Amino acid sequence: MCKARRALCLLLSLLCVLLAGCAQRQAPPETADAKKHIVIGFSMATLLEDRWIRDRDIFLAKANQEGIEVIVKNANKDSDLQYQQVLEMLKQGIDVLVLAPNDSKKEVRCVEAAKQQGVPVISYDRLVSNSNVDVYVSFDHQEVGVLMAQALLAKVPQGGYVIINGSPNDYNSTMIREGLMSVLQPYLDRGDIRLLAETWVDGWVRETAYEFAEKTLHEQGDTVDAIVCGNDSLAWGVIDALSEVQRTGSVQVVGMDADLVACRRIVQGQQLMTVYKPIRALVEETIKICLQLVNHEKIVANRTINDGTYNVPFVAIGVQAVTKDNMEDTVIKDGFHLREEIYRAD
Repeated sequence: MCKARRALCLLLSLLCVLLAGCAQRQAPPETADAKKHIVIGFSMATLLEDRWIRDRDIFLAKANQEGIEVIVKNANKDSDLQYQQVLEMLKQGIDVLVLAPNDSKKEVRCVEAAKQQGVPVISYDRLVSNSNVDVYVSFDHQEVGVLMAQALLAKVPQGGYVIINGSPNDYNSTMIREGLMSVLQPYLDRGDIRLLAETWVDGWVRETAYEFAEKTLHEQGDTVDAIVCGNDSLAWGVIDALSEVQRTGSVQVVGMDADLVACRRIVQGQQLMTVYKPIRALVEETIKICLQLVNHEKIVANRTINDGTYNVPFVAIGVQAVTKDNMEDTVIKDGFHLREEIYRAD
């Protein structure tokens, strides 16, 4: 009897072991709150300017906090390369494409490639034309132009103006000019100010801005009183040209992006103002929308924008004028730049 009982116990023990083994090999059932592994493809047109490096670094840090994997590609201002990089990221199985296009028109093929694979697209800070992206997340670039004009008119209500726009293949340049002219046009119509010269700078190249400013200063002489620059990199080139004719500070220059060197120029009196675009807010909004797209949630946009064919949802982030007087309350308060970096003695 004891032998039979021992045999029965042994049999039951073996059965328990086998059942336990089966349980270990079985995949655990998914729970409703189990997190999906999300992969974002971040296709960037360039990393040449300081602000785009900040975009990348803040984006990676914020995504890491959310447990999101990010694949970053830099196209080095090459649209063909950007397209190939997007195709590569799609092959890697990204869930969302965040696209900062090199060319607002050419990059429609990147959007089309993503849509063919059912991957939603966020147009990041630069709008892709005629593409019907899922959402456009950017700053209010018309307001950028408005702030530039207001700052200049407060300092130079009469005189000769020069406009050096950004790249014509970047729709932001067009929107900045629209905002700028909405304020300047009445002054031009009355003859209070005169537009002495205007150009567009392909690829936002600083040297091109320098060459145009040098030529204009030679031709127009002391009639130049104010220069609008599409961004702070272009303003850098302009101020280099002004320094050669010893007019730094006497000609008022405005830019955009609140680059560190631009903030230094402002406190030193070489540049009148810049426009601060809070990149952290842009990144946080973009990642939030990425999660909403992956989860098939409704995107709540505060406005729409026409991309040339379609009205697409537009999540607009506010901007701020930065001058010598409010440096502490803007970029320093936000931690965008450290006070000692801006005011350091070189």
